[in-house]
Amino acid sequence: MHKFLAVLAATTLIGLATPSVFEVLQRRQAQGVETIETPEAPLEASLAPRMLRLALGPDGHARTQARLNGRAVPVLVDTGATRVALDAQTARRLGLSLRPADFTASVETANGPARAALVTLDRVEIGAVSAREVEALVLEGAGLPTVLLGMSFLKRLSSVSIRDGQLELRQ
Repeated sequence: MHKFLAVLAATTLIGLATPSVFEVLQRRQAQGVETIETPEAPLEASLAPRMLRLALGPDGHARTQARLNGRAVPVLVDTGATRVALDAQTARRLGLSLRPADFTASVETANGPARAALVTLDRVEIGAVSAREVEALVLEGAGLPTVLLGMSFLKRLSSVSIRDGQLELRQ
């Protein structure tokens, strides 16, 4: 029985000493290793809507620069246009390749009837306001002097309003 108690005491002492051995080994391995403590960055999320204000020109229209598929183009914000509309030359600049057979839609423009191709723009950005997968019409030829930023983009916003000579877009 005394041998059993002696073995039990010895294994208990070894068991208690073992973590100390591992701690010593761990300290030896850590020597020469520089550790950098970085404070945890606080997470921030903006609760404010993205907003843009555009001054109306003397003709009552809002003109600005937008980015369509990552390319800067001048646009006219047009709440009367059903979709974003651009001419074939601008479409080529944006990387859209169209064939004559793609112009299957008939549309009414301010300049009369025209043929158009329905496309999807990957991204439309105007200031802090943006949308992905926006339907657009490419008008055949070069009859459109500027890109019309129509309702296919504007309906994605939470509000579009005009006050004090400014067009306000909120997302």
